[in-house]
Amino acid sequence: MNQTDHILLKKVKTGDRPAFMILYERYWDDLYRFVFVRTKDRELAEELLQNLWIKILEDTDSIQTDGNGSAKGYFLKHLHFRVIDYFNSNKKERAIISIDETEYSADLTDTEYFEILEDYEITDLFTMIDEVVSTLPATEQKVYDMRIRKNRSVDETAEALGLSNKTVSNKLSNALGEIREQLNPKYQSSKKFISIIIMIELLMKNQ
Repeated sequence: MNQTDHILLKKVKTGDRPAFMILYERYWDDLYRFVFVRTKDRELAEELLQNLWIKILEDTDSIQTDGNGSAKGYFLKHLHFRVIDYFNSNKKERAIISIDETEYSADLTDTEYFEILEDYEITDLFTMIDEVVSTLPATEQKVYDMRIRKNRSVDETAEALGLSNKTVSNKLSNALGEIREQLNPKYQSSKKFISIIIMIELLMKNQ
């Protein structure tokens, strides 16, 4: 029996990363196409979705569900306004284009992707990420360490570092963005990147 988004979000709030991945897989394709068809910008679509996933992880209470327990309407509305913000800030006219799903037919499946992770030395991947983190500003390093390595909540991190919750979220977003930019190209797509971060969180939590 499928769990509603409402139930999954409650689990995400407690740190249940598998619940997050169910949401992620449930909506990735539809949300990506929603943004891409309006912007014609693959990078922007990935960036906006990455920010949404981080919001779901860090500010779960703000995600609203409808009478059927679905959060899809909220996700679409959120992305709709982020697209409007993009066009307003860049003084661009809204693009209208039909999406060609065959463009993405060559993308790796999740099974193929995790096979790559198994073949690739995990220790090397961690080293690569650690090297990027070591170049970040001190505050971003501390936020990353507490939120990702130590699996602390936003509230706990903010209190420990004397920061606001919003600052903690922004610093982590900056850190993850820099990691994404610096990773080996085969790990740079948003879908793979989020999966890596979730995997790291799970591994670190179980240590």
